[in-house]
Formats: sequence, structure tokens, C-alpha cells
Amino acid sequence: MTDIDEPFHREAAGAKAGTNPMFGEWQRKFEFAPVPHGDGGSKRSAFQKQILANLADVRWMYSNEVRLEIVLYLDIQNILETSDTADLDNYAKSILDGLKGPDGIMFDDTQVQSLGLSWLDTCDESYFTVGARSSPDDFIMKPVEFYEMPNGLWFPHSKIFWNDGDATAVGDSNHFLDLTISEVMSGANKQLRHKLRTSGHNRLQAYQTSRWISSNKRGYHRSRMLTNLRKRWTTFWYMRNFGTMRPMACSSGPTLTIIR
Repeated sequence: MTDIDEPFHREAAGAKAGTNPMFGEWQRKFEFAPVPHGDGGSKRSAFQKQILANLADVRWMYSNEVRLEIVLYLDIQNILETSDTADLDNYAKSILDGLKGPDGIMFDDTQVQSLGLSWLDTCDESYFTVGARSSPDDFIMKPVEFYEMPNGLWFPHSKIFWNDGDATAVGDSNHFLDLTISEVMSGANKQLRHKLRTSGHNRLQAYQTSRWISSNKRGYHRSRMLTNLRKRWTTFWYMRNFGTMRPMACSSGPTLTIIR
């Protein structure tokens, strides 16, 4: 007989190993003082590197909308009697910058659907906690590559799939099948939106209606992509009849792959 708690145990084991959030939820305590965005560039940069160092065991990233809850534990005397602390939104910007990027838990600020931010008094050294919540399946394994699709948006893909609490590398055939599905859905969405617009629907109506044939993957505008993945351009020609690929051009820098 199947153990009814098996899905829970599988999620818990994956969350402990860093291969998935726990049914879409994730929490982390950062045992160092938060640094506001208004502080000097070097101090802010060191703070964000500290955040990323504490995320080294997280092998996935949220791929869609995220709800965040940030709690700052601060010295109340400093808050009330000195100018050593900053406004809450100043801390939020600095923390968000540390959570995003190829080694973070999300790609871009636009994924943040809601943000809760508060502070509490502590008798110990200052620290902060971050809680995140998304749909259970809205995550992708690292490392992530972005591919441009027919609708002009860039979609995150990975050659590592989550499978029952474990991370499994997939072969080229499955990887390109996944890309082909995204390409077909994106192209169909673009064509439908164009037909709706030419038949008299306004911009928003065309967008909302065309979403019915969109995949569950979220595409990103070029300006929202991870900037350090935009330095190398490698174009591949995917030969659909043979299921192979041929490199066409490349230059130095971090990897970014474009399927045309």
C-alpha cells in the first residue's frame, strides 16, 4: 500500500538537499546585519555577496511569481535614538538585489508579486530572515540558460530536471524537445494575438485571450534578463528533421544560448 505521506517525505528530502522548495515555500535565516541600499557601493556589494554565499546550497530558482516576507531583527535603541538605521524600503532593495541573479533564488524583481517587510527588536546581533512562496511547480534547476522564442521573449530552460525530489540531467533530445514545445506554443500565441488585434480586439483583450494557448513557462523581456548572461552569444541551428544541432557563431564570455 502506498504511504499517503510519501509526497510530503519526498518534498522534505528534496528541500533538505536543496533540490526544491517545500511545496513552493522556502525560508532562510541570514545571520548577519542587513545593509541598506543607500550605503556605499562596496559595502552593499559585500552584503549581497554574503547573501549569495548563504544560498550556495540552493540548487533551484523560482521561475514565476513569488511572494516574499522579510523580517529585520534590529537594535531598537539604534532605531529610536540614532541615525544608524535606514527606511525599510531601503533595506528591501538591497536584499532583493542579493536574492536575484544566476546564483540567487529568482531572476528579476518583476517576479515579486507581493512583499512583506517588517522589523523586530533583538537583544542579539542584527540579522534578518527571508520567506518565499510560489506555486509548488514554479521552480527550475540551476544552471539556467535563456532562449529567445518567436514572441520576442526570453524563456529560462535547464538541462537538469527535478524528478521525485532529485535533480536529474537530461540528454540533448529531451532538452530540445522541451525547447521545441516552448517554440511552438510561443509561435502559436504570437499568431493568435496578431489575428485578434487585426479583428478588432484591443491590446489587453488580445493578450488575455492568447494566454489560453501559452505554456506554463514565463517569458522575460530582454531588459529583464540576467545581465551577466548577455555577454556571450551562441546561435544554434536546430534541424527539426534530424534532431541535431550545429553551432553557428560564438564569442567569449558567460554562456547565453539563442534558438532561432
